[in-house]
Amino acid sequence: MKFNLKDHLFKDRAGEEPGKKAEITTTLLIGIAVAIFWAFLYQNVQIKISAIITAIIAGYSIVQVTQGKRGYPVVTSLAFFVTIVNISILEGKGLHDLIWAAALGVFMLANIYNIGSTRSIFIIGFVMLGIFIGMGVLEINNILPNPYETDVKYLFINASILFGIMGAMLTVFHNHRRLLVTSIEKENTQRSLSEQIEMANHALEEQVKSRTEELRNVNESLMAKNAALLAASEISKELIEYIHGNTDEILTRTAKLISQKFGYYHVGIFTIDSDRGFAVLRAANSKGGQEMLAKRHQLKVGGAGVVGYVSQSGRYRIALDTGVDAVYFNNPYLRETRSELSLPIKYSNNTIGVLDVQSTQPAAFTDDDVTNLTTIANQLALILYTQGDTSASNPAQRGERRSARSFIAGTQTGYSFRPDSGITAINTSSITPILNKVISSGETMSIPVSTSDGVPVLAVPVKFREQIIGVIQIEAAETNRNWTEDEIGLVQSISDRAALALENARLFEDATRRAEQEETISAITTKIGSSTDFERIMQTTIQELGLALGASRTFIQIGTSSATDEEENQ
Repeated sequence: MKFNLKDHLFKDRAGEEPGKKAEITTTLLIGIAVAIFWAFLYQNVQIKISAIITAIIAGYSIVQVTQGKRGYPVVTSLAFFVTIVNISILEGKGLHDLIWAAALGVFMLANIYNIGSTRSIFIIGFVMLGIFIGMGVLEINNILPNPYETDVKYLFINASILFGIMGAMLTVFHNHRRLLVTSIEKENTQRSLSEQIEMANHALEEQVKSRTEELRNVNESLMAKNAALLAASEISKELIEYIHGNTDEILTRTAKLISQKFGYYHVGIFTIDSDRGFAVLRAANSKGGQEMLAKRHQLKVGGAGVVGYVSQSGRYRIALDTGVDAVYFNNPYLRETRSELSLPIKYSNNTIGVLDVQSTQPAAFTDDDVTNLTTIANQLALILYTQGDTSASNPAQRGERRSARSFIAGTQTGYSFRPDSGITAINTSSITPILNKVISSGETMSIPVSTSDGVPVLAVPVKFREQIIGVIQIEAAETNRNWTEDEIGLVQSISDRAALALENARLFEDATRRAEQEETISAITTKIGSSTDFERIMQTTIQELGLALGASRTFIQIGTSSATDEEENQ
């Protein structure tokens, strides 16, 4: 940093009174010049020495002032007073040579430039007053020249005047200094408060910035979650629309949709073969996936790789870093993979396939991705079951399937809705001609005018896997109503979804019923097995069975009739 003499001598330090340093330095420089002038002006050696010492003290005081020490100018004032006294005694008229004026001037300057305590001012004042009185005593006793015949009265009057003026000056400057210190303290306090406010504002701005950033991240996260949920919903909707299409086409379309909606590098859909030995790749979107399809790629159930693990365990698996995951299988067709997520495609607690997605980014999958893709995997499971895909089940699973209920003659149960009476349950043992035609043909019928009621009728079969399980019949409120294609398509779409929902409900009822049955069997078995007494076991058996089945009578018989007759004959 370049040294600047002007700033070093005159520029105030931080926290100092503005302009004070420049005033003191300027006065001391003038004092040095005056002292040097005295040294050359007077021929008396004592005056020359005193003047030179005064100049040196003034120069040293300047050095101290530049370092922030303000007490030395007071010493300089005393040195100037001593030099003036020497000049008055040796070259002037002694006590009558305006020494009192010099004393007051120097004392005033000492008060102006003193920053420290008033103790030093008191000392210099008493020293000056002592020198003044000492000179008078020396003149009265003719030790010093006394051309004006100084007496005790003159000395007493002038000493008291000098003392009074110096005391008044000291009081005024003391009050001024106190006010100045108070002002400086207020200024420092205000500066400190301003700094604190500035720091608080800065901290508040940083906090607001941080909160804004957090809110932005949260909003982005919510938007990403909403986009993922919307993508999953759109994929599920398209799957339902194509539920009756070709299985391979549905799976291929699903793989492409997942890749497009979620931005995954590779999506593969596997199904378990009938022997449950291999997971067979049925659909893929990537170039490497297409090559694997062409080579009929398959992975051993329970073998190496994430898909092999999921196909056997029935639990999803995430490889956030394929470079360190021990389960990950390095596929030569998918070299860009950095993270992988595989989810089981399960139906009725049986793994019938695997949905495998891969990303070029490490740690690309979260719990939200698992949730969204699980929804799609469940939809795929229902489609595979609905399509009767033989590669998606083993013989044991096929034995557990139950076909959908057919719409047969007999007592039928349903619901009717009228705007004026709401929803009511209906039971009928007869089938109307319109229903009979729909059941026979399996096709939608749109009749402009019903022969029985005189109103237009729209009847749409409710079919599941080409089996009619019900009929939706809609009667118009006006007699001249014609059903449009959009209205017919709307009812047909609702019919497809209703069939799927009814089958899901039936499967859930079956699963619930089996669970309750297993629970009952387990409870009865536990109670029977808790006893080792023969009679107690039989009593517990018939009692628990009777309570569980709600029977009016339950009994148990041990042995055959021939054995019983033989015992009676004996």
